[in-house]
Amino acid sequence: MPETWSMFLPVFFAGAGLLLAGGHWDNPVLGFLGAVVLVVAALILNFFRDFERQPRGEVGPKEVISPADGRIVVLKTATEKFYLKKPAVHIAIFMNPLNNHVQRAPFDGKVVKKVYHPGEFLAAYDDKADLVNEQAHLVVDLKTSGKKPKPAGRIVFKQIAGFLCRRVRTTPEEGEMIHRGERIGRILLGSRVDLFLPKGFKPRVKMGDQVRAGVTVLGEL
Repeated sequence: MPETWSMFLPVFFAGAGLLLAGGHWDNPVLGFLGAVVLVVAALILNFFRDFERQPRGEVGPKEVISPADGRIVVLKTATEKFYLKKPAVHIAIFMNPLNNHVQRAPFDGKVVKKVYHPGEFLAAYDDKADLVNEQAHLVVDLKTSGKKPKPAGRIVFKQIAGFLCRRVRTTPEEGEMIHRGERIGRILLGSRVDLFLPKGFKPRVKMGDQVRAGVTVLGEL
């Protein structure tokens, strides 16, 4: 994608230039700096990697898949105060800089609200990150798949920026349908994704589990 190359190429050429300059003038400091900058360029490519994903085996009509790669850092019943305004199952997934940072739809549904909040950049694992950091929210009315889709509750999906992250991208707009497993956004560098699911949701993951977007089943509605 254009954003990838606009970030990667300047860093790559800067690193290559420093490396060549270090060799030309026999300057080990320039050579070392060039090598460090090239490593940063490689990390930028790693941040933007994006592969096709498929769940392991057949996914049931009420199963919710992970919207993000990373580690489960919150799994509890809590009141979602802004949109649901009632108790829900809160799952938070922390992504470190080496995780894939593409987000995918956890379930089929219709986006009924999309909100962006500018904010601070605390570490994504900080207890206050979900309240004060830059973030984007989707409120989605869920629908079961099949020939006769049925309402399956409402969820809140939050992309939360971390200490290093300065860009949150959310693709769907209000009124659009999303489909389980499709790409719906991206957060650069370390960050976090929060899900608030209906209270009757039955989780199949536990604290500390590593999950993969579009692959790991989080549980069942």
